[in-house]
Amino acid sequence: FTFIYYKYGHGKGWILLKKQGLIKGTIILTIAGFIVKALGSINTIIMANILGPEGIGLVLMVLPVGGLLVTLTTLGLPVAISKIVAESEGNSLRVKSILAISLIITTITSIVLLILAFLSIKFFSPILLQDQRVYYSLIAILPLIPIVAVSSVFKGYFRGKQNMTPLAISSLVEQIIRILFIYILIQLLLPYGVEYAATGAIFSGVVGELFS
Repeated sequence: FTFIYYKYGHGKGWILLKKQGLIKGTIILTIAGFIVKALGSINTIIMANILGPEGIGLVLMVLPVGGLLVTLTTLGLPVAISKIVAESEGNSLRVKSILAISLIITTITSIVLLILAFLSIKFFSPILLQDQRVYYSLIAILPLIPIVAVSSVFKGYFRGKQNMTPLAISSLVEQIIRILFIYILIQLLLPYGVEYAATGAIFSGVVGELFS
């Protein structure tokens, strides 16, 4: 617990903040990380058994593109938000303004990046990835851009507030939803072709991130 003295306008006084200590936060993230990794292994096993080598190959071709889009979307903003929020503890107005500005920046960036990515996918997919079958998977991963843009802001906020519980819960929810949707979507789309099943696997990750 931390007591902070505030003074704003005609108001002043002491407020009591509850924070998670370093050890407790580390333990929470460690336990959640272990469970997430275990669930991730189950996820990989399910995909490998249903998709086969060809489908897994298509998924692995698209995942680096998703990682690049996530990096371009966040641009290190979560770390900056965490630092500023931690330094602004007790100043709720400044924290709110930080969240508002960060959401505006990430929203604009994600929309621009989403449009550019959508317009360039059809041209670059056969050149860079050399397989036209990944086109639908690339389209399926595009909704990840605005979702990650928003979630990165809030994740940075909770890290700055030293509250790791929401981060741990969101990671667990993401993996559970992803596993459920992977099993369902792959089974539904596999009869139409392995490229559609791979698209379902990619889109399952987007749905998992949305739920988290």
